[in-house]
Amino acid sequence: MVRLHVERFIRSRVVRRALALGIIALSGWALLPYVTYRIAPSAFVNAELMRVTAPFAGQLSPDLPRKGEYFQQSRVVPMVGARSPDRRHLMDLDQQLAMSTKRAELARRQLEEIAGLDRKLGERSEDYRLGMVARLNHEIGETEVEKGGCLAEARQRNDVAGRMERLVKLGISSQIRSGEAQASQEATATRCQMADERLQRLKTELGAAEKGIYLRGDANDVPYSQQQRERLVLRRQELETDLLQNSSRATQLAAEIAEERTRLDRLDHYDLSLPAAHVVWSVAASPGSMVTEGQSVFDFADCERRFIVVELPERDFEKIKAGDAATVRLIGSREWKTGQIRQVRGSAAYGDDRLLAARVPRPDPGNITVEISLPPNETSADHNGSCDIGRLAEVRFERSADGLLRLVSSKLKWLTARLELDHSSL
Repeated sequence: MVRLHVERFIRSRVVRRALALGIIALSGWALLPYVTYRIAPSAFVNAELMRVTAPFAGQLSPDLPRKGEYFQQSRVVPMVGARSPDRRHLMDLDQQLAMSTKRAELARRQLEEIAGLDRKLGERSEDYRLGMVARLNHEIGETEVEKGGCLAEARQRNDVAGRMERLVKLGISSQIRSGEAQASQEATATRCQMADERLQRLKTELGAAEKGIYLRGDANDVPYSQQQRERLVLRRQELETDLLQNSSRATQLAAEIAEERTRLDRLDHYDLSLPAAHVVWSVAASPGSMVTEGQSVFDFADCERRFIVVELPERDFEKIKAGDAATVRLIGSREWKTGQIRQVRGSAAYGDDRLLAARVPRPDPGNITVEISLPPNETSADHNGSCDIGRLAEVRFERSADGLLRLVSSKLKWLTARLELDHSSL
């Protein structure tokens, strides 16, 4: 009896209609994404890498981060230490500084010696001038005395000549004696005139000697001491120029040495600043090993700027625009995220030369490559330390719909959302 009732219930029109509607709804729910969206056949998560190389040859620190380690905040860790830094340039700069310092010190000592010699020559020149002035004063005094005696003798000769002339007129003396007296008078007058001229010459020489100029026939305009002082002036100028050049060079070399020492201190060890929201993607050198300059050490993946790489038929090239929105769900997750298209490349474009964490295959002929940026990761790195890089994803692009298709799509979207909500609640 119960079996009969069950068979009647199953074969009833209501149950059959309900089952048919359920199958139709299930088919619509399965077909809905392909009607309302463009579904990408293959998609995966990718991210750009930041490569860190050794700045110089040395030994890596044993405390370097390991592969898969995630940095939620930026920090600084020791990376590499120099074993034998090249100090040849520093030694060469030290040698040049020592030479410049010695030359400057030698020029300074020579200037001091020249200054002492100049003082002595100056004193000698002054003594010579004072001696010459005193000598000329004495000669002027002698000449003045000689001139005075000559004038007295001239007056006497003049008086004698006058008397002899009167005696000749009286007939007491002869004409010859009178001529002799006149000749003596003229000779004395000439000697007095010569004394006066010599006195004027000595006064002229005295005035020049007081100014340091000597007019004697056996001397130049200045004495030998003064000439030596003038030569010392030229030598002093040369030494001052040499001192200035070497002092400036020494100052410049001291600055270069300080900079070189700072550079060597920096090269003695290098501290690496680890960026936040990055994960160590690969390690090319073991901690504690020796590395050469420019050798690759780390590759860091940027977990905050991940993107989805997806291929679509090339007929959709005009329908996919940079800046449009796309819905993304990682395989294995129920959460749908909204991304933004940032790049579209055709199949004939050159390969991507960027350093990426996941390999991007060259698109097949007739396909295009679309990159979709993901929103920043709100949590730390996933448990496997890969930031979901390389993980497959499902991408849906909105289709443009008009009229009845738009109405059907909206209803199917509503029904699908309700079914997914019920499914998640179960």
